[in-house]
Amino acid sequence: MEESEIFDKVQQVNEAQPGFHEFKLLRTNAHTSLYLAYKAGKRFAIKATKDNTALQTKILQREYEVSIDCDHPHLVHIYTLEDGFPFGLGLVMEYIEGRTLSEYLKERPSRKERNRVFTELLSAVAYLHKRGIVHNDIKPENIIITRADNTLKLLDFGLADNDAQYALRTLGCTPQYASPELLNQSGATDARSDIYSIGVVMRELLGNSFIARRCVKKMPERRYANVEQLKKAWRNRHLPLRILLSLLLLVVCLLPTCLLIQTKVKEQEQRDYQERIITQMERSITSICETSKVAIEQSPYFEFANMHMMVMMERCHESLDSVINKVDDQNLKMLVNSRYQFIFGNYCKELADMQLVDKPSYLMETPSEHHSFYDSLIANNLPYCPYPAIE
Repeated sequence: MEESEIFDKVQQVNEAQPGFHEFKLLRTNAHTSLYLAYKAGKRFAIKATKDNTALQTKILQREYEVSIDCDHPHLVHIYTLEDGFPFGLGLVMEYIEGRTLSEYLKERPSRKERNRVFTELLSAVAYLHKRGIVHNDIKPENIIITRADNTLKLLDFGLADNDAQYALRTLGCTPQYASPELLNQSGATDARSDIYSIGVVMRELLGNSFIARRCVKKMPERRYANVEQLKKAWRNRHLPLRILLSLLLLVVCLLPTCLLIQTKVKEQEQRDYQERIITQMERSITSICETSKVAIEQSPYFEFANMHMMVMMERCHESLDSVINKVDDQNLKMLVNSRYQFIFGNYCKELADMQLVDKPSYLMETPSEHHSFYDSLIANNLPYCPYPAIE
């Protein structure tokens, strides 16, 4: 039926029909037309087929059957399916004064508003899936944003089914937004088919995120299994960033403490190292001096006692040099040397108190023929022993 013939009949109905009247064509596509009509002072939208073929009539009836019991704030409400309109069979539905999602995006809404719209879309599709309905035709043209409060309304259930073959026979799906299994007629469709379409819409609405990329995977099993999984991923979309920021905040907060602990550890390690070096030196000097002190006490002659004292001084200095040569820190060298002077000075005081000068001299006390024997002992740093008897 030509559009001019329809308008002629519409005019006649406007003048004579007491029910719906003042029909106005809102938009039309390849298969359907949408009219605005009034009844009892209220506005309604009426969807009608263009050619009234058996297939298109079946599609309209199927849309009515699928959506008549649906009641959700983000779905267009379907009232009744009536015949007798000037254009034939018509699906009477809620009239939404708004614009399509594509037109809405041209208004450059804020990120917050776009996030809200996407959340409402998920809510509407989740409601359909809980009722076992797969929409199969989610696209910007089927998403209306109201002018009153920018609320999302999902419409057009003409392809709503779980049979891909049936959906394709309707010739109404848009390839750009249809899932591969729907286009390839690969059998039954399920929630993942709508997930694919949501992913394409999400790219236009919010950009190409990780969530959108997973939605549009070619293989259905690689997409989100259902809208609930998608909603969870959407709610947690900022979780990785929050975790990263929390870790960064933790690092910022702990860094001064870590640096302080590191400084304290290094200081303690330095103190332990200093203590080990000083203790090593003290043990070495003490061992040398104690051994020499016994030898000096047991020496019967002054010359032997003096020899042991000289050997003690020489060995103590060698031990000190050995320790200091291992140290690079000048402050530690000063500490080691200061501690050495204290320990060695105390032993020197003890030796002074022993009054070594009071010991007899072997030169005075022994026969002259024995002197060479004792001289050789002293020259070789050997301890005193009695002169061997000559047989």
